[in-house]
Amino acid sequence: MESLVKRRRFVQVMSGGLAVSIAGCSTEAQDEDPENDSDSGQTQENGEDTETETESNGGVAYAFGPNTIAIIDPAEGEVVDEITEGIDGYEWGDAVPTNDGSQLFVIESTLSQVLVIDTESHEIVSEVAMGPDGTHMYHPNDEEMWAHSDAEGTFYVIDTESHEVIETVVAGLEEEGHGKLLYHEDFGTTGYATNVNDPAAHIIDLEAYERSDSIELGDEGGTHYKAYGPQNGLAYFERSGGVGTTAVVDTETDEVVDELDFTGGMYLTPDEELLGIIDENEIHFVDVTTEDSEEVGSVEVEGGPDALEYYEADDTLYGFTANTQEATATVIDIDAFEEVDRIDAGDIQRPEGAEFLHRSGVSGDGYFFTPAGADGTVAVIDMEAQELIEHVPVEEGVDTVQYLGGTGDEQ
Repeated sequence: MESLVKRRRFVQVMSGGLAVSIAGCSTEAQDEDPENDSDSGQTQENGEDTETETESNGGVAYAFGPNTIAIIDPAEGEVVDEITEGIDGYEWGDAVPTNDGSQLFVIESTLSQVLVIDTESHEIVSEVAMGPDGTHMYHPNDEEMWAHSDAEGTFYVIDTESHEVIETVVAGLEEEGHGKLLYHEDFGTTGYATNVNDPAAHIIDLEAYERSDSIELGDEGGTHYKAYGPQNGLAYFERSGGVGTTAVVDTETDEVVDELDFTGGMYLTPDEELLGIIDENEIHFVDVTTEDSEEVGSVEVEGGPDALEYYEADDTLYGFTANTQEATATVIDIDAFEEVDRIDAGDIQRPEGAEFLHRSGVSGDGYFFTPAGADGTVAVIDMEAQELIEHVPVEEGVDTVQYLGGTGDEQ
């Protein structure tokens, strides 16, 4: 396998053993998010946000730069605290809070570690060793964080109380490759892992800490983004590596039941009725309430849309997405499937020769945050007013943001 390029500089390229890395390819979610990448406590990737009025309620955003972690008060649009001790040229993966909001776990890839931050004291309380090239992390239950090492195709399972690695789970068939984890409470003790080197969705036994089986999706390419529709019980897996389709899997039978002719980052609406799929400069919206997975609308968004977050105002559902090729964030009317506004969000770094780029974005309590690494700022946007609150100075290279609401819960 070729060497992995530093994660925050390039977006994932999926083919033949090359995993070019990303920043929360969201989270994902949250993500990843995230998805981030974060689905079900991951990296915002499935867009499960709780929106309230944009008034200061004690919630803060954590912004991660090479030499600092800045804590931002979004209502004031300013840094109110910083963590700098021992942070020197760090590069960050997913930042995932525990379900009670008392701790924030964040992948730091230069030293192959996960840092644990006490969110009350704003102090790093643990440094947990993991495998190389970490990008994504997931929180499938209260007791565990699952951090993925792309160099090993392996999840490191970290106890959220002791901060110790209690198990490792090899997910990738060749024990390498950039990967994500899909989990929902509907699955019980089962999860699904993707890997850009494997044309399959891997079934993970979360209790036995092992890959129990794989769902074959084809003879070529890999798998990357993923999502789940709780109303129709179907899982959606990006077939990456130039395949360019989305496999649809029945989670009751673990059988492929459909295939969509587009693919990309996947973001579930808060009502769990639509799945937004970002395919280059077009966002497709798929009805995930029935087994048909019908596309009900799409929006053209020039400038490289990424990291889609949602906000409802005046009985209208809006989408906010940060752009990778322009210094803007785009506002979309989801009900009308049209772009309605562009907001100055600052600019990101674009390394020479990068074919794809990623720009993270998270939301909560009516705020949308996106880092502008080239400007050294984080844009804080009022989602109800659809206006910029402030470009908050952090430092050049800032590329990861996570928000914790005033109640201590992830929003």
